Amino acid sequence: MTVTFILFILLAVLFMALLVWAVAPPRRKLVSADEVLTALSEEHHSCRLPKIVQALHPEDTAFLAGRGFAALRKQVRAERGRIALMYLDALQQEYDLLLEVSRVVAAMVPELIAVDEAERFKLHVRFALVCGYLRWKLRLGLEPWGGFKHLTELSSGMALHLEVATTHIGERAAQNPEYSSILDEGDNGPQ
Repeated sequence: MTVTFILFILLAVLFMALLVWAVAPPRRKLVSADEVLTALSEEHHSCRLPKIVQALHPEDTAFLAGRGFAALRKQVRAERGRIALMYLDALQQEYDLLLEVSRVVAAMVPELIAVDEAERFKLHVRFALVCGYLRWKLRLGLEPWGGFKHLTELSSGMALHLEVATTHIGERAAQNPEYSSILDEGDNGPQ
């Protein structure tokens, strides 16, 4: 077999996998109004980033090796890597929830949320790719500093965007009682 034929087969398999993924039904979780409010009012995981990054720096455990505890240092670094992986999982779950919340808010007041489905998809793919990249870097013991910053910026940006939109919704509802009743009708709909 030639290299060209092998590449053609790999490309065909890749396209088939993408096709299967594209036609699969979406795994959207319906978000209630309470979940929207909770997601917007809770402290976000991105605020814990400095502690995670500091714990991953080799200098943070260097004193253990200097005192003859190389095995303990290795164990501590491995545990911190596992904690960073759990942090990535939590950050990704939070981001997925924020994307769902943005869909709900956009359905309620489309003129306030300018992020359309294509943009949400691009953001989701970018976030997922960076998460996957960071997971591999952590598993291989490489330094993942820049990737964490990028993920945090994406997550914080989405949270800020939603916070601004919900503030506008609240201001409109306070100024216009009819607007408030429209929001109430949308909240009582099927979930």
